[in-house]
Amino acid sequence: MADGGTMFFSVNGLSKHFGGIHAVENLSFTLERGEILGLIGPNGSGKTTTINMVTGALRPTGGTIVVEGSDMAHSPAHLFARRGVARTFQVPRLFRRMTVLENLIVPALSDYAERRSTAEERARGVLQFLKLGHLANQYARALSGGQQKLLELGRALMLKPRLLLLDEPFAGVHPRLLEEIIDHIKSLNRDGHTIVLVDHNLEAIQSVVTRVMVMARGQKIADGNVAEVLQNPDVVRAYTGTRTSH
Repeated sequence: MADGGTMFFSVNGLSKHFGGIHAVENLSFTLERGEILGLIGPNGSGKTTTINMVTGALRPTGGTIVVEGSDMAHSPAHLFARRGVARTFQVPRLFRRMTVLENLIVPALSDYAERRSTAEERARGVLQFLKLGHLANQYARALSGGQQKLLELGRALMLKPRLLLLDEPFAGVHPRLLEEIIDHIKSLNRDGHTIVLVDHNLEAIQSVVTRVMVMARGQKIADGNVAEVLQNPDVVRAYTGTRTSH
């Protein structure tokens, strides 16, 4: 674990209400530097709303989001990015009429006032890491679904993040590319990136993380070791609507 496992990100009492709907209610958790956390739960459990809040896309109704000692709960997304927090989306938000290389250059130029030549050099390095170098001059709209997921990850990496939040990176991906994405996530974590991984593919999640947090109906119902959490009666009930037998 990088930097001795220092906790640098915490959420306390985080809530988001849409009128009378409590999408997230009183959520608290912490992340140590270099940790990788799986965030799982049934559809509608509040996972993506949580990701949106902790990256500045949604302002919470209440609670704190502390990044390296600073409460960011009411900060816009670009300030989260400047503090090293980046995310991907369930459906990649690419510039479909730009090339793969151009898609990577744009985030660097917009957020870091980086020279284009330097940004392009970094972008080519990211493409080599993601094994997309041969597609640098292809238009983003021509990529397969899995390749678009990889490009979305690459765009996040161009923001030089310390914390990566990946929203359903495995969804709809061909098995071969799924293995590549898993390998990239493991490599990024070994290099010191702190990662929150949201997905419904429990087998893939288990191959990457050691800790998992489960949400249901907007609340955290379990947090801990993967094997123990997945046998927690509350977790089983949340996924199946039934009780475990003892």
